[in-house]
Amino acid sequence: MSFQLFGFPTTINGSFLLTIGFIGFLSLGERVELVVLFAAIAVVAVLIHELGHAFAAKSQGTVGPPNISLEGMAGFTRYRLAEAPGRAASIFISVAGPIAGALPGVVLLIVWQAGLLDGQGDIVENALNIGLFTTFGWSAFNLLPIVPLDGGHIMTDLIPGDVPSRRRTAAMVSIVFAIIIGAVLWLQFGFLFAPLILGMMAFQNFSSLKRAA
Repeated sequence: MSFQLFGFPTTINGSFLLTIGFIGFLSLGERVELVVLFAAIAVVAVLIHELGHAFAAKSQGTVGPPNISLEGMAGFTRYRLAEAPGRAASIFISVAGPIAGALPGVVLLIVWQAGLLDGQGDIVENALNIGLFTTFGWSAFNLLPIVPLDGGHIMTDLIPGDVPSRRRTAAMVSIVFAIIIGAVLWLQFGFLFAPLILGMMAFQNFSSLKRAA
């Protein structure tokens, strides 16, 4: 599915919908209406997150409009800047996604605190919980100092030294954090899907270290 979103070419791949549906099934069980609701809200949440990256990149001067793609387990914003960005600009682009992604959660909290959703039924309550999870929860997850998450890119830009050494250090830090956080989520909370994703990220960083050796 391809379309224009605020002037940015956008594609939602079937693989993303399947993955989101699977996450919804693991989280909410066999209630089809809740899985569909989860998928719909998740798509909107990820698009808002990627729009944050896209607008931030455009403000730094891109060659052509940034492209947004939802595929596999994540969203991606691909762009080419007219000039190589400094660290501050790169951090700005990275952090813009989680900030944009969390903003709808702020709105939901205000609406909830105002009592505007009281007595609206089970579906509305579930939509609120899903909305808070896909905004605050996913934004917080994205800020973890693990490459290729936004927090990992921010960490890479904050590390002193040249680009190759910064990437090596970021990869090593990413492996440690991914293993520790994954183990805590599994052993303390019984979560399985997030530790699996973190394990994949740890392996990706280990592979990048081996290639750079």
